Amino acid sequence: MCPRTSEQFETIRQEKTKLILDTALELFAEKGFHQTSINDITRKAGISKGLLYNYFESKDEVLKSIIQTGYDAAYDNLDLSGDHKLASEEIVNFLHITFRSVRENPKFWKLYSALVMQPEILEIVKMEYSQKALEIQKLFYDFIRESGSIAPENDLIAISSLIKGAHLILITAPDYFQEGKFEETIIDACFRLIQKS
Repeated sequence: MCPRTSEQFETIRQEKTKLILDTALELFAEKGFHQTSINDITRKAGISKGLLYNYFESKDEVLKSIIQTGYDAAYDNLDLSGDHKLASEEIVNFLHITFRSVRENPKFWKLYSALVMQPEILEIVKMEYSQKALEIQKLFYDFIRESGSIAPENDLIAISSLIKGAHLILITAPDYFQEGKFEETIIDACFRLIQKS
């Protein structure tokens, strides 16, 4: 038997990490973070505690990695130019990517939403990501203001609510609206909100 290559080791590492995170996310969402033990995670994943600790130092680290994964999936595709300004094309691209992510990974997003709505987890998210959230809000606020809105704060709230509501619909009733048409309707509505001002 040939020794494994570094690529094979990396593939195994990625698979085990995903198994741990997926299993933990499911348990955290169903039972609650504090009610889920490391033993629960390893038992359900079919791995040893030693293997889990080889990848993560603690249950808190597993949680932080899950939250980071969700946050990155949602916002890594926003300011692609890196100029700290949003263009219309970047917003449209961001919305298409996030809608596609929700459609392709409904189980992840349903569990993730259930997890981050737990009060103790919501506090962790606020502490860990409040600065990043403010930066993202500022990007949208600046775009809305520079697009001519006379009430950018109100439009930001309305657009944020529209996008979050659309994601919730896709998570809870993914087949209710026709793919593509639903996304385009939401995108058009976002830009209409800005243009009405």
